[in-house]
Amino acid sequence: MTNQLALKWEDLPNCAGMEFVGPWFRVDEDRLPMFDRATYVDSNTVELTGTNFPDGLIEGFHLLALLDHLTNEVLHVDDPRWTGWNYGLDKVRFVSPVTVTDRIRVAGTIAEVTARGDDQLVLLKCTIEVEGRDKPGMVAEWRVLWTVEE
Repeated sequence: MTNQLALKWEDLPNCAGMEFVGPWFRVDEDRLPMFDRATYVDSNTVELTGTNFPDGLIEGFHLLALLDHLTNEVLHVDDPRWTGWNYGLDKVRFVSPVTVTDRIRVAGTIAEVTARGDDQLVLLKCTIEVEGRDKPGMVAEWRVLWTVEE
């Protein structure tokens, strides 16, 4: 069950406590090398090739990068002038390995909304859930500065 939120800008100060849940999603295996290339992990001086890594592992920082896409599918301000700027990540924990064979989704809560001038600093408590698993793949507190262009 998904719980999508299309929020009105003027209602944001009262959105703390609202929950969102995205649809199930699976990372395409052919995209893994692109993430490694884009982040230069494939050019590390010391290559980590541990045999204890599961096949098709989605690296932790890749999961973090997916937060934007997964959340954007389910949580937004209903105004075409709205945009968000990454403001910071806190309390990030990679709880259990996630691979390309797993279906994942984002679930979370709008924990705080704080005015920053004309903008809103939003704290999202996010969990990357893994289908059929009690433990999540990842948890993080994500701060995003939401703004509406005049």
